[in-house]
Amino acid sequence: MVTTVPIREGLISFRSFKTWYRVVGTQESPERLPLLCLHGGPGGTHDYLEPLEEAAREGRQVVFYD
Repeated sequence: MVTTVPIREGLISFRSFKTWYRVVGTQESPERLPLLCLHGGPGGTHDYLEPLEEAAREGRQVVFYD
């Protein structure tokens, strides 16, 4: 059985910059806080953290940004 989870992507503006974000899943209850995935620094991306999206299938929202 394949369960789909909602995914939102976009850009947030700050001064003259834009930051990309991706939100996977929904917060199903207040006890299941979102997982904020912070990548390892300048020049790095979130790619190696993508396996953490699986947490969204268990009811925890996952948030990435670059």
